[in-house]
Amino acid sequence: MIRELKDKEELLKAVDLAVLCFHEQIYDEKRALTEAQELEIFGYYRDTNLLATAGSYKFNMFIRDNLYDCAGIAYVMTHPAERRRGYVKELMHKIIIDRKNQGFPIAALWPFDHDFYQKFGFASAEKSINYVFKPGDIKSKFKLDENIKVADITEKKDYLPLKQIAENVSNRYTRVIGDKDAWALRGWLAGKFKIYLLERNDIPIAYVSLKFVKKGEWDHNISVMDFSYIDIQAKYSLLGFLRNFSADISKISMSLPIQEEIESYLDGVKDDHKFNQWPSMIRILDIKKCFEQVDYHPSINEELIFQVEDKILSENTGIWKLQISNEKCNVSKIDKEEIIKEEILELTINQLSQILIGYSSIEKLLESEIKDIPEKWKLKELFPEMPCSSMVWF
Repeated sequence: MIRELKDKEELLKAVDLAVLCFHEQIYDEKRALTEAQELEIFGYYRDTNLLATAGSYKFNMFIRDNLYDCAGIAYVMTHPAERRRGYVKELMHKIIIDRKNQGFPIAALWPFDHDFYQKFGFASAEKSINYVFKPGDIKSKFKLDENIKVADITEKKDYLPLKQIAENVSNRYTRVIGDKDAWALRGWLAGKFKIYLLERNDIPIAYVSLKFVKKGEWDHNISVMDFSYIDIQAKYSLLGFLRNFSADISKISMSLPIQEEIESYLDGVKDDHKFNQWPSMIRILDIKKCFEQVDYHPSINEELIFQVEDKILSENTGIWKLQISNEKCNVSKIDKEEIIKEEILELTINQLSQILIGYSSIEKLLESEIKDIPEKWKLKELFPEMPCSSMVWF
């Protein structure tokens, strides 16, 4: 039986299940409970025994420079003795359908196993490169402006300027912004993360979120979790601030979606970069909402047809027409009799999600498919490939 977890006793059962499933030690029950309360969690029960859960919460995500409401999927777990019985499948279907009915156009998650979530229509959305460098590798001409004040953010009441920056960043890519922001949702300010806010004349201009990696008794490595700035001058100061860690930090690691973001600012950079090993996955919940929110290239004036099958959301299954003109799109479902077969591009919901977010160009995405791509879909300005990095939490 599936039901929503609402009271304290049920949520604490979910916390205990997380300790078992994720091999974590919950050292602060009150904080763990607060984090669980941020989620809408459904549980699969046998009598009074909680066997599996799946949860979600609301945040916002930049996709092609537009801010989308997004359902974040989390707390997906099954008791080890109860796995491979389809409980999570039922819960995931429940979450996806509910969030679609609540008006969310898209969903995202950060999984251990990508293959598992592909079965639910999710597709890889992130293409970030992990850079490793010393603070002193940042070119010396980048300095922290003396007119800039740096604040150490430690309280939830101080999140507002962080969100102001996050909504107006120059380096948007595919960024995540929560109601109280992603930092609050995970509760990571308690000793694990440091967030520094940069202000010029009391105006928030940049922030950086750092995770300190402890080696022995001294934290001498840091990972940059988020790197956000509103203009190029703010970026210069942010890099200058990181350079100031030269005396006590030996290594900085940072995941970014494009090389130009950081390499030109360094005197030296290692050549052993790796693509992010835990990238995000996304899934379209509402085709009409997703594609009508995109701003299209002014030169595009086309009518495009695609066919998709969605095994969970039947409303998405069928043949769709995109009528694009004046930088906007009218999206409608049509009957098969209305169009010529050769004009239809057949896609999975996974592939359609990747096209929306800019993970890959259409030709690259479908190059392994034995099918013809209609000429209209080959326009480079239609859905251009874009840098993607949904990296706020990790």
